[in-house]
Amino acid sequence: MQKTTSEKLIEGSLIVIGLAEAAHLAALFLKLPLRTCAWIMAVLFLFALVAAVCPWVIRRVIPNKQNKEKKEAGGRRLLKLFQLYPVLFVIIGALILFQLIWNYRMQVPYTAGDITVETVQTMLAANGIYTVNPLTGQAFTTGMPLRLQILALPTLYAVLCSFTGISAQLMCYGIIPGIVLLLSYLVYGRWAAYLFPKEGKKQALFLLFVALAYQFGCYSGAMDGFHLFFGGYRGTAVRAGIILPYVLLCTLQQKWKGVILCLLAEICVAWTFYGAGYAAVTVGIVLVIRLVRQVSIRLRQKKKA
Repeated sequence: MQKTTSEKLIEGSLIVIGLAEAAHLAALFLKLPLRTCAWIMAVLFLFALVAAVCPWVIRRVIPNKQNKEKKEAGGRRLLKLFQLYPVLFVIIGALILFQLIWNYRMQVPYTAGDITVETVQTMLAANGIYTVNPLTGQAFTTGMPLRLQILALPTLYAVLCSFTGISAQLMCYGIIPGIVLLLSYLVYGRWAAYLFPKEGKKQALFLLFVALAYQFGCYSGAMDGFHLFFGGYRGTAVRAGIILPYVLLCTLQQKWKGVILCLLAEICVAWTFYGAGYAAVTVGIVLVIRLVRQVSIRLRQKKKA
């Protein structure tokens, strides 16, 4: 089945995390400077971009009636949904825009126990990866735990800052959380299509419910809305808003490539027991439930026989 644009963007973001992890590990274990790591990461991103664009160019150059019909049908569906329920989509769009402005430009991020920005600034200043303690400004004497060193998000943010000239505060507290929030809505957009196929109004209402749940459910540090609005640059926010809901959806749809991407991405961004994280637990629970269901069906068939 051909992937939708939303799925391509979601999985593309997970691939970006994986490529950033590869460059990060190479620089970490070879003790390369941050600038070298940045160029390695840029080359990997460029190759991935070319690999993603080439099939699209080929489809454009070589006309394919089936692909053209699918694209036109998808465009017509989106336009028709907006025409049928303009008020709902305007409310959803306005609420998301409000969240982007209010939560990321008018609120103070929750930074208790977090030193991501300090780590990014230290990497930029020292031109190295985890060579200087961001709290003391001195070289590490005992070193960091390996499980923390292999997390790639601080290095990715430092590379983005070095190429764009954007400050670490703006990158971590403004730009990255906004991207993570939008990707999270794309994930739940796929959930809406899965739960309510060919029911546009219910899909729109589901997205509206998600937006309201995010907005009014950010009162506690355990809520997904809190993670996305007040710490959207952290690996826990990426896991809660993108990885966990998407890995559950892919498991239910038996899209194993998406499942593998989510499992690997969680290892790269958040603390896990060396690979066994919440995403793995989620997949395991679904597979066990499916296995129990199949066994129960077979036992019933044997009894009837």
